[in-house]
Amino acid sequence: MMNLKIFQQAVIIIILIALFFLHCAKTPEPGRATNWIGFKGDNLRTSVSPDSGPPTRPGIAWIYEYDLPMQSSPVIYNDVLYCGTDEGVIALDIISLDELWSFPTKEKVYSTPALDSLSIFFGSWDFHCYCLELTTGKLNWSFADTGAFSGSPAVDDRYVYIGNFSGNIYALDKQSGQMAWKYTADDWVVSSPAIWREKLFIGSSDSYLYCLDKNTGGLIWKFKASQDIASTPAVDTILSRVYFGSHDSTVYAIDIETGLASWSYRARDIVYSSPALAGGRVYFGSLDSTFYCLDTETGQEIWRFRTYDDIYSSPSFAKNRVYFISYDKNLYALNAQDGVLEYVFEIKGPANSTPVVYGEHLFLGDLFGNLYALGKPFKRP
Repeated sequence: MMNLKIFQQAVIIIILIALFFLHCAKTPEPGRATNWIGFKGDNLRTSVSPDSGPPTRPGIAWIYEYDLPMQSSPVIYNDVLYCGTDEGVIALDIISLDELWSFPTKEKVYSTPALDSLSIFFGSWDFHCYCLELTTGKLNWSFADTGAFSGSPAVDDRYVYIGNFSGNIYALDKQSGQMAWKYTADDWVVSSPAIWREKLFIGSSDSYLYCLDKNTGGLIWKFKASQDIASTPAVDTILSRVYFGSHDSTVYAIDIETGLASWSYRARDIVYSSPALAGGRVYFGSLDSTFYCLDTETGQEIWRFRTYDDIYSSPSFAKNRVYFISYDKNLYALNAQDGVLEYVFEIKGPANSTPVVYGEHLFLGDLFGNLYALGKPFKRP
């Protein structure tokens, strides 16, 4: 009998322990969020976050009035937000709202910064690409050229990749800022690079999308659209394609290996927006005031959503919801499956910003110098 009691007690203890660990597995750590470390999240430029984002019709956690226009999109690393302004770059603690540091440049910073655990990298219209210490904003190095750096850099374990208005595409050594290689296009490079494996993809105002060897800068292939390519390509690792928009009002799907078009889709105006990819669909906006969802395999339209002004903003995706901003001064959250409006949030000014999903919050900036955090208020120390 004693052995049976001991056995029953042991079973109860095991069940309680199992329930405890099951609860821990289902309950995320407070404040746990996935870092958003570059334009459109990472080097694939898919704009997909594994986080949940805010609930339907979120409240305002805070609005930070910086009073300098923000063409750059924010990025976030370990609860610190970094963003370019018309006078440099700022670092802002998203919990306390303390400005941790600011770094002045001689011209505006349209470039969305790229981060690693130690450094922040970005370009400026003052003809320089910069590397700063992440925690202090102290200058590590700068690289000068004869053209403005407007696009956003991509960073891997060795190099910083960025293009500029001189038509140059650079790989710079992360540690020293020394040039590893340079490839020169025939016109401005406003597009930002995307990287997959050993290939780098970037568009130019000469109407070409370039595929380069990321280690040497050697040309692998180039694809010609009809007009400028300011849109940043997004990489589909499942179908081995890259998607981008053009001033010729068209979105293209290009085979990564051959450089040939798998399909193209024509909107009614310029596609400046850079596509987001999720669940076999490609999402983008156009200057025809319309937001589109296409099938990645066929290019067929699945749905469209009409706004009241141009869409320059590149969308973000999280938990079956897609976010973007229109020049009608609204942030839109749509159901990704059917395009039904879930909620709209009015901002104070037009915006080119790509919304950042970070945990249960959404962050964005506008051209009037306002930063927004949507979601529950933060518990400040």
